[in-house]
Amino acid sequence: MKHLRLRLRFSALVFYAACAGACAADPTHAALRAELLKMADTDQEVRQLARKGDFSRWAAVDDANRSRLKQIVAQLGWPTVSMVGQDGATAAWLIAQHADRDQAFQREVLALMEPLVQQGQASGTNFAYLYDRTHYPQRFGTQGSCVSRTEWQPFEIEDIAGVDERRRALGLPPLAEYAKLFKEGCANPHMSLHSASHPKRTVAIPR
Repeated sequence: MKHLRLRLRFSALVFYAACAGACAADPTHAALRAELLKMADTDQEVRQLARKGDFSRWAAVDDANRSRLKQIVAQLGWPTVSMVGQDGATAAWLIAQHADRDQAFQREVLALMEPLVQQGQASGTNFAYLYDRTHYPQRFGTQGSCVSRTEWQPFEIEDIAGVDERRRALGLPPLAEYAKLFKEGCANPHMSLHSASHPKRTVAIPR
């Protein structure tokens, strides 16, 4: 467990923290919103512990959160902004984003989110993250790995020449700026560096 990669987790923290406490607007399912926010807080707590080298609760928390979110989706569909506020919807996405042990569920969530993005009921940025999480090559360059203690690179990207245009359309910063967000994380000695044996290869960011 100690060697689980953190490279993809901290990007989620950036977007979750930016919205927490400021994005609810009279949700129709207030109790569900509160539950999702609590689940997301636990998600982030174990990842903060992982930054200090403690991975003991990571898998158990992810499994419990995923199981509960699957129940919610089966009963109510995907939690929309109207239902749980923007912060609640982001919390639900964060849990799905970290449900890597059940990629079939992640793809189900992706299909549910796609039409909701056009309706303003799901975040385009969150959709981009989950799309890349479930596809290789990826489309938006959100997923990648530390190739050294000073550099992060994205995994292979389809039509890399057009990646910044696609990112801009969904509210993401240019890829070169995004990569700088990982500088501190890559410097962390608990962060595993990319291995040549990894099934996904990284690519240099176009300059």
